Amino acid sequence: MAGKKNPRKRPATWADVEKAWKDGVLDGVANANALFLTVLADKFGGADYIPEIWEAISKLTEEINEGRLTFADLRRVLLEEYDIKC
Repeated sequence: MAGKKNPRKRPATWADVEKAWKDGVLDGVANANALFLTVLADKFGGADYIPEIWEAISKLTEEINEGRLTFADLRRVLLEEYDIKC
């Protein structure tokens, strides 16, 4: 016998999937920012510039959220102008 079905359990909707994906991306970006800013402050003496850098990162994030910029754009610029592949 299979047992009783939970009446409060509902299948995930596409909106649920999209929200989980967006939350995961935002969490990943926040973790990457924390990593970058910590290394900059601890290893390269950038602690004085952290607020300004955070503001610049926040502006780029807004541009990405608005669709005016993509992460692929940022990676392409880093590769073409600084020979950094990420």
